[in-house]
Amino acid sequence: MSKNRFETYKEVFDYSTEKTIYKLANDGYIDLLIGIISTGKEGNVFLAKNHLGKEVAVKIYRIETSSFQNMWKYINGDRRFENIKKTKKSIVNVWAQKEFKNLKLAEKAGLNVPKPIISRNNILIMDFIGENEKSAPIAKNYPPRNPKKWLKKVLNMINDLYQKVGLIHGDLSEYNILNYKEEPYFIDFGQGVLKDHPIAEELLKKDIKNISKWFKKQNVNVKEPEKIYKEIIKDD
Repeated sequence: MSKNRFETYKEVFDYSTEKTIYKLANDGYIDLLIGIISTGKEGNVFLAKNHLGKEVAVKIYRIETSSFQNMWKYINGDRRFENIKKTKKSIVNVWAQKEFKNLKLAEKAGLNVPKPIISRNNILIMDFIGENEKSAPIAKNYPPRNPKKWLKKVLNMINDLYQKVGLIHGDLSEYNILNYKEEPYFIDFGQGVLKDHPIAEELLKKDIKNISKWFKKQNVNVKEPEKIYKEIIKDD
């Protein structure tokens, strides 16, 4: 990465993060940081190559500027993360672990997602969705050529996530679905919750509402969100 780009994103690379990157590099997970893929409220995603020259995505959550109070809303009540320290650093590190575990569950359910490789402190490394250093675009910027077919796939993915592994994405929209070779890939699972989480119902309904609204904009006939919701939870 050029010096200018590093300076632009230096708020991500605090001392603790640099130490973690160094250890990951020593272990072969990162050999070269190439550039930025995306920026978000809580962190940035970088394109990198590992020691074998394979492209990977490196997600780095900001420790100092992340909204850890908002993160706590999704962590509190998650039985996988009980008795954690309520400090900014601890919460951000758990958030990275949480996304790693959620991606593992999504992968187990058979969804198209970036395969998680490792989570360490505030850094998550996963497969890069794209090719030749070019990331797959988000659905918002590159809608599918056949939105009707995509709607069925996306709803099946939401259903499989819920029914097979008991997980809800929690922030699903056209901004968190990649269009890779006309196939939907779900990304950004940090806020995902298990279906026994206190706000699980609220988040599932929100995901369905967001997806329904977007596909209607693509001129697709969509069922009422409440009907979709009842179909997904029918076996509970």
